[in-house]
Amino acid sequence: MNAPSKIEPRHLRLQALVYIRQSTPQQVVNNQESTRRQYDLVDRARQMGWPETSIHVIDDDLGLSGASSQQRGGFQRLVAAIGLGEVGIVLVTEVSRLSRCNSDWHRVIELCAVFRTLIADEDGIYDPQSPNDQLLLGVKGTLFAAELHILQTRMHGALLNKARRGELKVTLPVGYRRRPDGIAVIDPDDAVHQAVCTVFERFAVLRNARAVQRHFLDNGLMLPRLVQSGPDAGRIAWMKPSYQMIQKMLVNPAYAGTFVYGRVKREAAPGDPPSLVERRRPPEEWDIVVQDVYPAYLSFDAYLANRRQLRDNLSNFECKNRGAPREGAALLHGLVVCSRCGSRMTVSYGRGDQHRRYECRRAQANYAEPACQSFLAREVDRIAAEAFLDAVRPAGLETTIAALQGLAEERRSIDHQWRLRLERARYEARMAQRQYDAVDPDNRLVARELERRWESALGAVEQLEQEYAHLQRTELSPLTEEETEEVRRLASDLPALWHAETTTAVDRKRLLRLAIVEVRITADAPTRTADVRLLWSGGAETRHTVRCPILGWHLRTDPDVLAFIRELAGQHPDHHIANRLNAQGLRTQTGKPWTYDRVASMRRVHRIPTGCPVDTTNRQDRSDGFVPAAVAARCLGQSRAAIRVWAHDGALSTDQRRSASKIWVRLTSEDIARLDGTADVTGLPALSEVAAQAGLTRAAVWQRVREGAFIVYRTSRGPAPSGQWEWRLRPVGASPSLNPGSAHKKMEQHHEA
Repeated sequence: MNAPSKIEPRHLRLQALVYIRQSTPQQVVNNQESTRRQYDLVDRARQMGWPETSIHVIDDDLGLSGASSQQRGGFQRLVAAIGLGEVGIVLVTEVSRLSRCNSDWHRVIELCAVFRTLIADEDGIYDPQSPNDQLLLGVKGTLFAAELHILQTRMHGALLNKARRGELKVTLPVGYRRRPDGIAVIDPDDAVHQAVCTVFERFAVLRNARAVQRHFLDNGLMLPRLVQSGPDAGRIAWMKPSYQMIQKMLVNPAYAGTFVYGRVKREAAPGDPPSLVERRRPPEEWDIVVQDVYPAYLSFDAYLANRRQLRDNLSNFECKNRGAPREGAALLHGLVVCSRCGSRMTVSYGRGDQHRRYECRRAQANYAEPACQSFLAREVDRIAAEAFLDAVRPAGLETTIAALQGLAEERRSIDHQWRLRLERARYEARMAQRQYDAVDPDNRLVARELERRWESALGAVEQLEQEYAHLQRTELSPLTEEETEEVRRLASDLPALWHAETTTAVDRKRLLRLAIVEVRITADAPTRTADVRLLWSGGAETRHTVRCPILGWHLRTDPDVLAFIRELAGQHPDHHIANRLNAQGLRTQTGKPWTYDRVASMRRVHRIPTGCPVDTTNRQDRSDGFVPAAVAARCLGQSRAAIRVWAHDGALSTDQRRSASKIWVRLTSEDIARLDGTADVTGLPALSEVAAQAGLTRAAVWQRVREGAFIVYRTSRGPAPSGQWEWRLRPVGASPSLNPGSAHKKMEQHHEA
């Protein structure tokens, strides 16, 4: 670097820039001698004659590669200073520090030649205006660029050889740890291992990543996350599971014990300047796949099946996949395929669930052509459900055993994870206590913070214990004998389980997808029929013919139902008739449950009279013996409020269509004799005596009356009319001894009125 003839006075009046760069952060830490040599260039600039105030160091690019200038802010600042004519000389240990990219390097040479800036390295000083120096700098830049390519090729080849053996060390997902010798093992934390296993076990049952997430959230379970960087690198953090966390676990081949290289491909994205983007490649395009490298949570075949299931759960505009089961009422959504064009048919709900249709509208959407075909979804769903139930009926016993085992295993798994979570929280509380005990009590600056951490840990333990106790009383309580028998009954009777109100549309769709792969429909519009072909998971195929109901079917009521309504209308009110119809499993033509309004509407349409009106003032009694509360009050000489109280306590039988509607009271001669004080109550205990003997409160005794265990009598404790009234009780089944004479008289007066 001793060529003073090239340094002119004008150079000494400008800045001397010392550019320092190391290619990687590891070199910054490990190769400190190289960094020290580069900083020593400041002394060399001072020896050349530059004053201390004119020497500036640019070390912004420590830890950055010279293969590109996009991320190197220090290099860009250097080029900008040269372009402004502020730099007299640039000092580097070797010109490869400036750049290993030919385009960047030659741009620096051209700028230095224009603004007469010198370049100095350990071999000498170069003037880019000189043809010889310019040629020498160009050759050096080319050699260093070629050296970079050779180094990269050599390192990439060694990396590929290591990857082909499965020995390349990559970042492991949560659930694995790497020993000091580099061998990957299952995480020794039992809570982490259990949580990861639960993800794959639940996905095998639910077949939906969102459903797995809901399982964790509904049961208050957490998922571990391995901190990859920062001061807490290597620590396990527990958090609520997000969909992305579960989806990444399901698609990571490391959990299948498989090492994969080449899952991601970098491609150039359009732009100015163009940038590189990463695109995930499908398994068939992976470069290197080595199985049995890590201890596996599931087999590789199961891993590929999970990926196919996730892909199949996607729902896109082209409808190539079946999609995940959704809440809609159409049971075959995603399974129905048009046999004419091969497109997957969609669901149109129209005016409601009962009018939903499977439609093939691909040609209409893409080419504005007429729709291919459509058919009523309710009839196709009915045929598919009947075929499914017939096919799986022989597996009733196995289903029962599997259902009981599944329920017990799921509860044990959830309980085990909660116990591990409690154990971890108690350990953290004990560790916080040990830290607090170890500190000097006089050092309050530290002791206060450690005391706060200890109290926070104890509060977390207490909260977890309360949540776990509540969960044990509700969700995790063992199945009772009645619940076990109910599960056995439902599992052995699949039709009852299928039609149960607790079975959702999503549950039915999951059951169907276990057995049915595809449903092909060929509709015949003139005859209102369709040919339905069911393709089963075992490869078998069955054909069925479905006939669409006649037009206006939803407006016609079955004749047997009408006859039943006509038979009951004379002795029962409309809401009782609705309850009787629903109890026998009868529904309206559109599948809705019967209500008071629907029965009343049906009577009006078909002109069926009722003997038991509930909202009329024209009649004072009904054919079933009930009278309005006002009539009962007049017969008994009481107020309406007293009648309502007696009806609430069970002293009178009442009928009420809904809350706040008109109250009807059953009032016979026996009821009047019980309540007007004329009945013979000799030997019957008073209500207070019954309460004392049974050790119950008066409210509990009245509850027994409402349940039908006692019949109550109202009698006077002293001479009428000044005597006080009290209630006497007779157990149901004991022979009554009444004096119904006055009761008959009052009933006759009521009828005359």
